[in-house]
Amino acid sequence: MARDLRADGWARVDLFNEVDSTNVVALDAAERWHLVAAHRQRAGRGRLDRAWVTPAGAAVTVSMTLPLPRDAATWGWVPLFVGDAVRAALAQLADERGADVEFVTKWPNDVLVWDDDGDESGADAGPGTGRASGDWRKVAGVLCQVAPGNLVVAGVGVNVAQQRGELPVDTATSTSLVGLDAARDEVLAAVAAHVARAARAWCEPVALAGARESVRRHCRTIGSLVDVHTPDGKVARRRGAGIDDGGRLVTTVPGARPGSAPTMAYSVADVVHARLGGRAEAGEPHGRNADE
Repeated sequence: MARDLRADGWARVDLFNEVDSTNVVALDAAERWHLVAAHRQRAGRGRLDRAWVTPAGAAVTVSMTLPLPRDAATWGWVPLFVGDAVRAALAQLADERGADVEFVTKWPNDVLVWDDDGDESGADAGPGTGRASGDWRKVAGVLCQVAPGNLVVAGVGVNVAQQRGELPVDTATSTSLVGLDAARDEVLAAVAAHVARAARAWCEPVALAGARESVRRHCRTIGSLVDVHTPDGKVARRRGAGIDDGGRLVTTVPGARPGSAPTMAYSVADVVHARLGGRAEAGEPHGRNADE
């Protein structure tokens, strides 16, 4: 596996049985094109220092040290670029196996997959809920931390082999639960290849427009209702309208016609949660095939 990963341009590859956190190991080294993966994390963390714990051998836990974009104004896009690369890696694996699985991203740092078995009762959850017998559920997350030397450590966790009872919340799922039959080493190799390719692209100004377009095209938050939770404890019901050139989520008032209402832009630092769904307004689209 180490030889395969180096073929994608990784200068150093460290594969561990167990560590506290792959991000901590990568941050301590702070070496460009360094990949750290572990069979199990004892103290994995997500955004805002949230715990991220999985059963041993059930997930891909990897951290990759990458050069930041030359233009500091683009740094806010890095978690979005990494998330889109993870989405593309999982979509490629699904395509290669002929699996009918759809992956999207959620601003700012999650990868979602449509999970038909999310509602195990099989009952229709009713109109306006955003789902029938399934839902968009989190299958992967990204945590980016700046390191010395204009580097960023991109930590990625992908749920691969967990069963329902092993997932921490009912809004999560795993690749195996949605019908993608891929081993952890295959998922790791695909993620490593796609993230390396994305990082090379964001270092080239001429490639940035295409990278941004891919993020916008695959981001489920754009066009969806979203409940924006801010650090002051308030929750605002908004509709995702786009992502600006700084990587901020641009929103508008639900139900407003395009251009008829003022917009509000949120940076990652402005938001505790940006949750999709909730109950849609009358006439609002919902579900997998909603018109965005």
